[in-house]
Amino acid sequence: MSKRDIDIADMQCWIFRMAQEKWNIPPEDCADLFKKYDILGFISECYELLHVSSYENALADVEDILQANGVSI
Repeated sequence: MSKRDIDIADMQCWIFRMAQEKWNIPPEDCADLFKKYDILGFISECYELLHVSSYENALADVEDILQANGVSI
């Protein structure tokens, strides 16, 4: 695994944990949302842009994606 891959996985884990805490949902429900809307793929694809900002801003982007898809959190 490359350094970049490790950095992406680290960000994905942090955003996942932050989402669980902020949205007050269990890991299973959070995983279902992340899978259904390919949030991990979004983080991976947009990593170059996301990592120069805070994780809070990255989570806000994830929330925007979910809201655009009709998910209320």
